Amino acid sequence: MYQNYIFDLYGTLLDIHTDEYSKNFYKKYVKWLRKQGFYFDWKRFQKTFQKVERKHRERTSPHHNPEIQIEDVFYEVFLSKGYELAEEEIVWLCESFRRISLIYLRLFPDTLSCLEQLKKAGKHIYLLSNAQRSFTWQELEISGILPYFDGVLISSDEDCMKPDPDFYDILCDRYGLDKKESVMIGNELRSDMTGAATAGIDGFYINREALFHAPDNPQYRFVSQNGSLMEVLIQTGVNTNADQR
Repeated sequence: MYQNYIFDLYGTLLDIHTDEYSKNFYKKYVKWLRKQGFYFDWKRFQKTFQKVERKHRERTSPHHNPEIQIEDVFYEVFLSKGYELAEEEIVWLCESFRRISLIYLRLFPDTLSCLEQLKKAGKHIYLLSNAQRSFTWQELEISGILPYFDGVLISSDEDCMKPDPDFYDILCDRYGLDKKESVMIGNELRSDMTGAATAGIDGFYINREALFHAPDNPQYRFVSQNGSLMEVLIQTGVNTNADQR
């Protein structure tokens, strides 16, 4: 039925928890910065960072749901303290920011099985993620799932994010996907399911909550009430017994 399986990342394939908004994190990050030769007061760094990030998010954009590039935020924050940094230095600081904020990152138990069975059945797999490349790419590599994807779209690269239908259209245009042969799999009702429906793509809702509460007007065609990715194979009729490639 479907040839193209489009996955959300965080909360769908990867289980993640970060601490990037707490004062303890900012204290820890600024302490690490000082060891690298960058001197900030943690309160001032936090205030400046949040102010600059908010400014970037409030800018005008041709998209309904614009995305920022976190590297631009870092550049401006460090420049405010007199540090004018090269692009590779900024990326390094962003990657370190993410690593220090990370509490845990792990695959859901059925992630690899689902992806492997889809590949075995000759399906095409794509990633459509609201994320920052300098945060996410290292996590895709560490988790080992990057080779499964036939295409990867990260919102920070495209200037827009889910649920903006533009983001879905960019994916389909770039990889030549027929929307009627595509299904979006995700754990977010608004960004994944409503976004896909608005773009004309069927949705498969993965309920990661302890309980399932059906919305009044569901914007998805399929649902796994117990949050099982293996239901994707079952409900969309994937033949897992033979390699169809």
